[in-house]
Amino acid sequence: MQNDLYSYIPIPVPEDQGIHIKEHTYFIGVDLGQVDDYTAITVLERVITGEGYIGYRQEGERAYSLRHIERPPRGTEYPAVVDRLVELFNDPRLAAHEKAVCVDLTGVGRPVYDLMFRAGFWHSINAVSITGGDTVSFTDGHWNVPKRDLVTNLQVLLQNNALKIARGLPEAAALIEELSSFQTKIKAGGRDTYGGRGGVHDDIVLSLSLAAWLAMQRRPSLGNIGYM
Repeated sequence: MQNDLYSYIPIPVPEDQGIHIKEHTYFIGVDLGQVDDYTAITVLERVITGEGYIGYRQEGERAYSLRHIERPPRGTEYPAVVDRLVELFNDPRLAAHEKAVCVDLTGVGRPVYDLMFRAGFWHSINAVSITGGDTVSFTDGHWNVPKRDLVTNLQVLLQNNALKIARGLPEAAALIEELSSFQTKIKAGGRDTYGGRGGVHDDIVLSLSLAAWLAMQRRPSLGNIGYM
């Protein structure tokens, strides 16, 4: 494992240091690229404080922090991507907390989903088919989520300053570029589309959007070391 790559994933703070947390969960978003495109992996931390804990008005608050971004080299084979996800999921620095993996089922996603299941992701995997529709649904063991919902949820978190991006995060500059270039287009018939402008990739934005959307759900599928 490349320790320098994960040096900014925080070690949990002992409770006797005065930080009392009700729930502490990590969400791993995976946007799978085509053969010659980037795959993006992000790790989003969600901290929930309860009544009597730290937080605005001491009533319990949610805080989101982007802790990790990585893009395997173009052309990385999907079994190697799955191996990387297993390694990341089992990082001992995250062992104290439950984790969820949200994978894009669109396009090449289904074969990779099957690879992940065979690799042991039974409890924590959450599959999302990104659609151009208007409603969220859950069918045949996976979510159908409009791209609009994914993007809007991320925009709201950023605009409300509810999602923090760690300074000095590798690939953070690429994320900022993607966010700056992301645009909405209204096509004939009123259909809206979302994507990068001028050839700029949007893989990190989509990966983070998947993680952030799942982090807002009430009952995501969660796991940890020993029950992925």
